[in-house]
Amino acid sequence: MIRTLISLTLLFVLIQVGGLQAAGLGDMKLQSKIHSMKKAGVGPVIFPHTLHEKKLKCQDCHPRIFKKKRGANDISMKKNMEGKYCGSCHNSIKAFPLYHCTKCHTNVRAPE
Repeated sequence: MIRTLISLTLLFVLIQVGGLQAAGLGDMKLQSKIHSMKKAGVGPVIFPHTLHEKKLKCQDCHPRIFKKKRGANDISMKKNMEGKYCGSCHNSIKAFPLYHCTKCHTNVRAPE
């Protein structure tokens, strides 16, 4: 009985620790295309990973939409507009549309 209780407690702790390591990545700054972003008058994207974790399961996005490796996704606005990457959800149907620039990009310059 004691062994079973200790085993279950240990299993619970391991599951909790494992879950904490996988979750809560926080905000991610995406700026691999910073030169084209500057030309467009916008700054880097701040991706709120933790917010998405609260609403979605990992398998909703990984690996179908995004590879789980930093720098492995060639995200661009063109591809987003084609319904790839962020555009697969941010298309006015599932989530706010891509033309809400300030929701993702920092330092958005007002149109001239």
